[in-house]
Amino acid sequence: MPRGQSLGMVTMLPEGDQTSQSLRQMIASMDVAMGGRVAEELIFGKEETTSGAMSDIANATKIARNMVTKYGFSSEIGLVNYGGSSGEEHASEETRNKIDAEVKKMTDASYKRAKDLLSKHSKKHHLLAKTLLEYETLTGDEVRDLIRKGIKPARPVINKNDGARGNGEVLSGGKTRLSGLGRDAS
Repeated sequence: MPRGQSLGMVTMLPEGDQTSQSLRQMIASMDVAMGGRVAEELIFGKEETTSGAMSDIANATKIARNMVTKYGFSSEIGLVNYGGSSGEEHASEETRNKIDAEVKKMTDASYKRAKDLLSKHSKKHHLLAKTLLEYETLTGDEVRDLIRKGIKPARPVINKNDGARGNGEVLSGGKTRLSGLGRDAS
């Protein structure tokens, strides 16, 4: 739920001290980052998707660019470390174009994996979305209990209006923007 400048967020904590990440961990981080955008599209519809996933997309892109230009995880670019913060400082224009194509290929693949996963688990995804609107925040344990056991948090519901504050009928004519989750579900 929105908090200050953030429109909502997921925080992942590392397991112990970590000085490096495996390819698998980087791919998983990208998939999680893309999950926010995918979740909005699946819940609200493509036309109602917001700019809220901007930092997630930037993060996934940064990971992919580092994988290509610094860590050698692209067979197209190879085991080369290009300098600079963008990872393209010492690359030719042709190589920069290849780097951009590889980054796009990686972020597109990440988006597809996130979409496939959330689509496969649509019922659980909708349950999580509805519960987040009701409780506004969930701990990791609460999310696990909800998804694995279908058990909602043992605390009072904060919001009974599908996430809306105040008189939502003024803006939406009494309907929620979450088709299938709220009052306007048929």
